[in-house]
Amino acid sequence: MARNSFDGEYYNGSAAYQIYPDYQGTAAPEIEHQGLPEERQLPQKKKRVKAKTVVAPFAVVGLLAVTCMLILVVFGYVQLYEASEQVSTLQSELSQLQEEQVVLESLYEEGIDLTYIEERAAELGFSLPTADQTVYLNLSGDDQAEIYQSENTNIFQRIIQAIERSASGLVEYLS
Repeated sequence: MARNSFDGEYYNGSAAYQIYPDYQGTAAPEIEHQGLPEERQLPQKKKRVKAKTVVAPFAVVGLLAVTCMLILVVFGYVQLYEASEQVSTLQSELSQLQEEQVVLESLYEEGIDLTYIEERAAELGFSLPTADQTVYLNLSGDDQAEIYQSENTNIFQRIIQAIERSASGLVEYLS
């Protein structure tokens, strides 16, 4: 063994550092093992009791107003659709009637025979008018026109009238 002085003790210099300086024997000293930590109890979830919520009357009134407005808008679109359908039906009917008018006018003009009419008028004693039989009317008088102004109503009256018209239209539609 080599002699190295370290607090007057002898030790083997080729050995690793002495881990247990108090230990002199051959058996390894007992190491105190720390036990596993104790299990912690998780906090129990508390049951929450929900308080009953009260619906505000203003919210109910607002919801009813929005619902009424939505219904009015939907029925307004329904009325607009029906009116546009009626317009398109009437336009097609108008075009058919105009075509029929053209056909009937051509048939009418075909049926007029001026020579026959002049002969028939002569038989009945008709003659062409003379200059003293012609009368001229003077229509240069003042013309008069009356312009009616609609009643000025405030916005609330217009809204009430629109709601009344929509409600009556709804009743007609559902009837």
